Amino acid sequence: MVTPREQGAGRLLPYLLLACCGLALLLTFVRLIEFDAPLTRFIRSLNDFHIDHLHNPWLAQLSDVGNEVGRGESLLLVNGVLLAAGYILGRASLKRAGWETLIAHLVAGGVNTALKHLIGRARPKFMHTGKSEFFPFGGAGWDSFPSGHSMATFAVAAVLAVRFPKVRWLVILWALTVSVSRLFRASHFLTDIVAGAVFGVLIGAIVAHPWEDRFASVTSALMTVTPPLAVVLALMTTIGQSPSQGRTVTILSQSGLLIVLVAMTAYVLLRVRPDMLPTSLTTMGAVALIGLGVALCSVSLWVAAVILLVCLAYWLNTQYNGQATTIGSHPPWPYEAAFGLAVLLTIFTMIELRGALPMG
Repeated sequence: MVTPREQGAGRLLPYLLLACCGLALLLTFVRLIEFDAPLTRFIRSLNDFHIDHLHNPWLAQLSDVGNEVGRGESLLLVNGVLLAAGYILGRASLKRAGWETLIAHLVAGGVNTALKHLIGRARPKFMHTGKSEFFPFGGAGWDSFPSGHSMATFAVAAVLAVRFPKVRWLVILWALTVSVSRLFRASHFLTDIVAGAVFGVLIGAIVAHPWEDRFASVTSALMTVTPPLAVVLALMTTIGQSPSQGRTVTILSQSGLLIVLVAMTAYVLLRVRPDMLPTSLTTMGAVALIGLGVALCSVSLWVAAVILLVCLAYWLNTQYNGQATTIGSHPPWPYEAAFGLAVLLTIFTMIELRGALPMG
């Protein structure tokens, strides 16, 4: 029998979960701001005299493709194709996806326009003092925050990911390509893109779910975007650190690498041979250890705090929804392989590119 006290604690869990995700995102965003100017200077070094022209042909192609597929006209084409296919083929799922992507696109555009002019952040190409400049309602050039391409594309992608889960990784890759292209075109700062992506995912999640489920959809969306942004923070913190390899840095980074490898091994065994490990070790515990290893590799208390909040949010979710809801029943091996590859690439990048970004 559930006591009133336990019922009260159960009602409090989703709010604690939301608070952990929100605080983790806030800490991530605040810390990422310090990388805006150094990263912009680095992007400028990749461009010719004309700010939008990249030396590297592959980066130039990525920039051009991302810019085009993230334009409003391209998103309207996606909406139109879904609606036309839905009505011609008589498919309710396609018609619903068409209307929802159109609504998400329009809402994202309206919110983005209001924020751009209200905040009035100067575009990176107009950064002259070495820091961000603001002029609310300043017009063209003072409309950097947040990225419109990122917000609209992620809003549409979030709807498509809900409606067509089998292709969600493709639409997420599409949205990421658009966002990265805005960075390399020097059209936006890193935090412009991060904010646009977060707002876009939230808008898409709300549109794709019934209004009465808005709290759950927002919480789920935050839990989706918080872990990858924590990884971005760990990467940026590492490549922005001093390249000097002191003894403490070496010990912490090597310890983090060892913990990640051990945790990854445990994670795989939990999926294929759980009987070989103690019953007290759960998949959530293995993932938490991976996060701890990443935090140690970054040698940053700030990153450690963010990762701790993310792990706490997922633990709260397991308490509220149950283990099966959070982790799911053994996903297909390609997703497991992609997760493992992403973790290893993250650690490799953090070790090899430590101090690669000049912060001065």
